[in-house]
Amino acid sequence: MNTRTVVSRFRQAFLGCALLAAAASAMGAVQLQQGVNFKVLQPAQPTNVAPGKVEVVEVFWYACGHCYLLEPKLEAWNRNGRPANAELVRLPATWNSVLKTHARVFYTMELLGKPNLNPEIWREINVKGNRLDAPEKIEAFFTSRGVSKADFQKTFASFAMDSKVAKAEDLNRRYKITGTPTIVVNGKYVTDVSMAGGEDKLFEVVNALVAKETR
Repeated sequence: MNTRTVVSRFRQAFLGCALLAAAASAMGAVQLQQGVNFKVLQPAQPTNVAPGKVEVVEVFWYACGHCYLLEPKLEAWNRNGRPANAELVRLPATWNSVLKTHARVFYTMELLGKPNLNPEIWREINVKGNRLDAPEKIEAFFTSRGVSKADFQKTFASFAMDSKVAKAEDLNRRYKITGTPTIVVNGKYVTDVSMAGGEDKLFEVVNALVAKETR
């Protein structure tokens, strides 16, 4: 066995120990109580992240005031507080026509490769009062930020868009979503701000649930 192989295996072992130590620390930080600060999703749902990753899905609605207030803390958690093996996935809620329209806003941004517009969408709806609830309003928003009218219209009415919205609807049904924001950890556990006991406690619960899923 050459030196490079030995070093590589040592690094892998070290990272594995560090990950397990972090998981143990996270589980010790909060007392998980099924039916109190989280509930088990029955049946468990498949995830869409790489092997070894723990999926953390935030189900949100752009016009939800609670989602808007949580957004900065969620972003901070994703940058600095997220366990190394956790992966944040955003999923728009879809239980009525307005929410489906806002899902299209989110997926338009995603398909156009414009993630930098996400904070602006939150502010447009929640601060400026532009509900972005009709195609012409959504088009005006995107074109005012450098997206061509042709690119917007092609994306907004595309097969890829329809597929993403349909998948979101299916996941909303599978997750049994009735309110936002809701967090689903690894397709198995569901929690929210109310169950966790507050916004800050929510991330403690999420981290502990990620630790519970860490192998």
